[in-house]
Amino acid sequence: MKTSSKAVSEIRRGVIVFVVLAVLTGIEYYVGVHEAPSVILWAIALLKAAVVIQFYMHLMRVFRSQEEH
Repeated sequence: MKTSSKAVSEIRRGVIVFVVLAVLTGIEYYVGVHEAPSVILWAIALLKAAVVIQFYMHLMRVFRSQEEH
């Protein structure tokens, strides 16, 4: 059974998002342990939230026209 190229690209994108979130979590841990200003932790948290909203919640699909669905 062959996997379509769209499925492969979706899996690749999912892995990239996973790696990005893992790296940001590692940075967040490092910053938290070294008692950096909390504004840095907030910035990282907002960046992670933006990645989750974009990828997992498919927010941009809401703003597409009906023909594009």
